[in-house]
Amino acid sequence: MKACLAAVVVAVLVGSQAASAQEPEAQPGFEACAAVAERIRSGGWFEASKWRRGDDGALEMHYFADVGGSIPEGQDRFVPLLGQDLERGIRNGGAIGFVSMLCHGAGDLLGMTDAEFHFGALGIDATDVGLRQFLATPRPSFEGARGRAELLDRLLAIEVLVRRGVKGAVAELGTLASEPALPAALRERAGRGIAVLRGNADPLSRLRLSAETLQLPAAFDGCLMIDHARLPDLSWFTPFGRRLGALTTAKYIAMAGGTTSPEMRNGAQCLCDLVSELPFGVVHRHGNARLDHSCVVLSAKADAELPVALTWQAAGAFEAERWQDAKAAPELVENNPLLGGTLQINADRLFASTDGSAGKPRPSLVEKYQLLRDDGVAVRAVVPANSKLWPMLAFLTMPPAEGGELRIAFGDPAVITVRIEARDEDAADAWVTKGKELLALAKAMLEQEPGPLEASPELLKALTDAALAASFSTKDATAIATIEVKGMTPAKLKAIGEALAR
Repeated sequence: MKACLAAVVVAVLVGSQAASAQEPEAQPGFEACAAVAERIRSGGWFEASKWRRGDDGALEMHYFADVGGSIPEGQDRFVPLLGQDLERGIRNGGAIGFVSMLCHGAGDLLGMTDAEFHFGALGIDATDVGLRQFLATPRPSFEGARGRAELLDRLLAIEVLVRRGVKGAVAELGTLASEPALPAALRERAGRGIAVLRGNADPLSRLRLSAETLQLPAAFDGCLMIDHARLPDLSWFTPFGRRLGALTTAKYIAMAGGTTSPEMRNGAQCLCDLVSELPFGVVHRHGNARLDHSCVVLSAKADAELPVALTWQAAGAFEAERWQDAKAAPELVENNPLLGGTLQINADRLFASTDGSAGKPRPSLVEKYQLLRDDGVAVRAVVPANSKLWPMLAFLTMPPAEGGELRIAFGDPAVITVRIEARDEDAADAWVTKGKELLALAKAMLEQEPGPLEASPELLKALTDAALAASFSTKDATAIATIEVKGMTPAKLKAIGEALAR
């Protein structure tokens, strides 16, 4: 998103200078940068945009930033928010947009849509009552691209009502679940929603990778295992990204000074909004995806452009037939090597590689590192003894390691555990001693140069204090560091991010 924000800032700077020469305060629609920035900081936006749904089901925005506002009076110019073939959304979605497409928490890709923005743009009341009424309205045929979008609207509405715990929605969901003429996806989502709202376990059967099919290289430098059902709800991430984009842009607008034109504000709002709609747009065009169990393998290689090769395998549920034609635009691949690899998607399995490498099943390697062990954590990273990552720590003068693990269990508190398999008990003690020294050094540095902590809220300080309060222990030849992070709710994390962006 940095490139997008930079473009907006440049436009504001250039536009402000040009407008100042023409006494912009006398021109209709111009607004001081300081006033715009203050409105954003107070919870507002750059403009109140106009929206409609196109015949193909895509969300369209009244957009005129690219033509300088030169639209004949009385006419509207609507273009797809995410651009043709999603190009604008993928190009300008930034890190948050990229993460939202790959990391869905315990839900699915559709659930990462900023529901309040999406429904608001379509004129649908996103309150509990409004969404229940929406589900109760006569259903369309669900045929064609527009019909698919309207089906996804209802799947998203169910997701939101269940997430909010709206027990009264069981009535509407019961009607949907019992109508045999409705699409299976809608009936199944409604049935699952009823079970959850009634206090029962989600009947969804989660899949797991197996040693017989997990494809691995003969040696790897790092392996990350993710149990997605144990991840927290990340649906707040995309609306947070929209807000963060607005705050960051507002900061640069305030620094630029001068005034903003209507087309500048229109362009800035577009760049903020697209991250909110990107998950829905990808599902609409290519297909939904639910990740259950993932394995990401990292292998170092001699390549200046991309010094590591990554493979990603996942078990889950994917609309495989729709995903078969999913290809990134050539110009996007040129600017992002991660998009230039291979992608294979079946109904219950995904395999992606940045360099085309595939590996093969190696049950003995899975057994050696216990890669598929279910130890109750959401995230487990394994670094073998022969990993090329260890030399990166040479400057710390640590004893040799026979391997290492990072484990993360979410909850309150979230527990982060680092385990180092040392050569012997003395080496394990040396790792613990070094860890304590490094934490003491970090604490002293922060006290002398607080940096971002100086202007950050107490919540960020609490997070740092939790890291500095790590506990250390040894068990035989294993050195163990444990960090407990308490009270890091989505609301608190958003507060930290917004404070840093201002």
